[in-house]
Amino acid sequence: MADRFKLDRKKKIKDYSRGMKMKLSLAVALSHDSRLLILDEPTSGLDPVVRDEVLDMLLDFIQRPDHTVLISSHIISDLERVCDYVTFIHGGHILFSMSKEELGEAFGILRCSEQELASLPKGAVCGIRRSRFGCEVLVHRHLVKNIKLEAAGIEDIMVLIVKGVG
Repeated sequence: MADRFKLDRKKKIKDYSRGMKMKLSLAVALSHDSRLLILDEPTSGLDPVVRDEVLDMLLDFIQRPDHTVLISSHIISDLERVCDYVTFIHGGHILFSMSKEELGEAFGILRCSEQELASLPKGAVCGIRRSRFGCEVLVHRHLVKNIKLEAAGIEDIMVLIVKGVG
């Protein structure tokens, strides 16, 4: 396991970098033939190469149907790469919980003017980001079927839902 994770056996654990300690933690968890890993900010503070290695390890782990990883993270790109299902908790409340596929089907981004925004159906708008160039609006796709929408990423959805319609 130490070779697979490229861990230096001659070094003391206290001398390991944050990335090496994370790899060691994963090695220990995997050595117990765990089927569930619960990780809090597993890639926070890691350099890009080690972060990529850790994510690859997690992707390898979840390839088996009986294996699951539960991740708490603020690094949205990690969630987009690894997760099948996203639960967004803000202020102690679950704002949404669905698969990435369902998120894409449920929400879209509309870039429009204030005038176009005012003409949207009631209840269609989930969140608005205004700028001097117009509005970026998160909408429920099923309520604006005849309007061309851009795909909404996980971060867009989270930010715009929190910003709200105010």
